[in-house]
Amino acid sequence: MATPQKRRTQRVGKKNTRRTANKHQKRVVIRSNKIIRDNWDRKQTLRQNYERLGLLTSLNGVAGGREKLVPPPKPEEMEVEENEELKELTEQDIEKVKKSLKPGEGLIQRDDEGNVIRVIVGEAKTHDEILDEEFAPVEAKTDVVRALEARAACGVTRTRHQTEYEKDWVAQLIEKHGDDYEAMFWDKKLNVYQQTASQLKNKCKKYKKEH
Repeated sequence: MATPQKRRTQRVGKKNTRRTANKHQKRVVIRSNKIIRDNWDRKQTLRQNYERLGLLTSLNGVAGGREKLVPPPKPEEMEVEENEELKELTEQDIEKVKKSLKPGEGLIQRDDEGNVIRVIVGEAKTHDEILDEEFAPVEAKTDVVRALEARAACGVTRTRHQTEYEKDWVAQLIEKHGDDYEAMFWDKKLNVYQQTASQLKNKCKKYKKEH
């Protein structure tokens, strides 16, 4: 007669051990782009693959998990030179400086005695301005990026056209104010969406090109 301990051993039997895949590790499967799929290394992570191929995992900034690189402090001599150059800016140069500054950034223009003449503050770009903005070409660093750019160059470019309502609205502004974009800006009846003077200027330029 078997003891209870022996019966339990017979009932359990031999334990089968097998190696299973890590269910927490996300497996990346590239289906859409053949160029990336052919150059993908399955032994590397998504971030490692993108860095090797010369791509970005996200267009936004790094939210965390990586060391922040603090820029070196700016020498005082460079700041003095920039302030001297800022004194000699014309109105056209000031508009260029505004476009180069980010929202929340600003520059102070002073006279020879140190008195504040004006404060140049960066303005947020609208969706239309971002679409119409022309960027300087950046040289590709990897063969994969060059292949992707060559493929993208063969695509069809789409131009944004103004709607009939927008054309009629811009025509009313031009008929009433001509090229005075500041007057268009302060027109409460027509400028119901409170578009800025630069936004209205771009819309009028588009309208004049098509008409």
